Amino acid sequence: MSTYYGTTRTNYFHVKDETAFREFMGKVVGDEDGIELWIRQDAQGNTLFGFGVYGCISGIPVPVLDENGEDIGDTENDYDAFISGLQQYVAEDDAIIIFETGHQKLCYVGGGALIITAKETYYIDLQTSACKKAAELLQNDKWTTRCEE
Repeated sequence: MSTYYGTTRTNYFHVKDETAFREFMGKVVGDEDGIELWIRQDAQGNTLFGFGVYGCISGIPVPVLDENGEDIGDTENDYDAFISGLQQYVAEDDAIIIFETGHQKLCYVGGGALIITAKETYYIDLQTSACKKAAELLQNDKWTTRCEE
């Protein structure tokens, strides 16, 4: 079995509360490496954030509970809690775009982008989008292809 090699990074974006956002991002874990947080300034001197990781983002560690709701002293990474958390911090007039690409040898190459605003999320899959566009260019909505081994 081959290993999946991913790379993840975002655009630069504004947040509502810089201190709380930094604290939140300090909890986020990657599957292989630590999350890198980058800080830049926009044209008006306001802070912009971006982040990335070699590998994939695993999420935020949360306690594992037993059937009675008791903490069993273990944690698991929650990706959905990570996305929900980002929605709380992104500025109302901005968007976070998480780009992820990866491959497993040459069996497949994948990529996508998750767009996060304060109100919505939307995922774009590279393979699906490319195949849809090829069918459109060929003027054949039944056209398909195989992209994976």
